[in-house]
Amino acid sequence: MGRYDPVNFDALTAEDKKLYEEVRGNRPKLVGPFSALMHNPPLARAINEVVNAIRRDGKLEKRLYELVVLITVRHASAGYAWAVHEPLGRTAGLSAEVVDAIKAKKIPTFAKADEKAIYQATTELDAAYRALIDQFGLRETVEIVACVGLYCMVGSVINAFEVPTPDGEKPF
Repeated sequence: MGRYDPVNFDALTAEDKKLYEEVRGNRPKLVGPFSALMHNPPLARAINEVVNAIRRDGKLEKRLYELVVLITVRHASAGYAWAVHEPLGRTAGLSAEVVDAIKAKKIPTFAKADEKAIYQATTELDAAYRALIDQFGLRETVEIVACVGLYCMVGSVINAFEVPTPDGEKPF
C-alpha cells in the first residue's frame, strides 16, 4: 500500500466520478499514479489529457513511445511504470537486449537508428537535439520531449506516494 488512502468514490462530484471511471478503464480498481492523482481531480484531469495526447493520439510509433517511457521511468526508478510498460515495450517490438540493458542502467547496443536517436535524446537532450529533429521532425520531437517530461512527473508521483506495482513485484 502507498502513502495514501484510496479515493473515496462516493465523495467525488459527478464530473470527477466520470474522470475516475475513465482513468480506471477496464481495471477492477483505480491503480497507478492516478490512484494518487485523483486526490486532486483537476490535476488528474489535466494530466490524463496530456497522457491521452501523447500515448493515444500521438504520432510516434508505439515501439519508440515505449522506449521513451522505459528510459525515463528507469532513470526515476518508478517501479509501477516499469512493471506496466516493460511488457508493452517488448510487445511493441523493443528487443530483449535493449529492455534488459535499460533495466540494468547500461547503455544498450541499438540495431535501429531511430531507437539510438530516442535514447540519446532522452538521456542527453541538448547534444541530441539536431539528430532528433533530423530523424523525426519537429512535431514528433515535441512529442518525445513532452513524453520525457510527463514520465519524469509520473515517476515523481509514483515514488513520492510509494505507488505499489501491479503484482507487488520489485523491478529494481
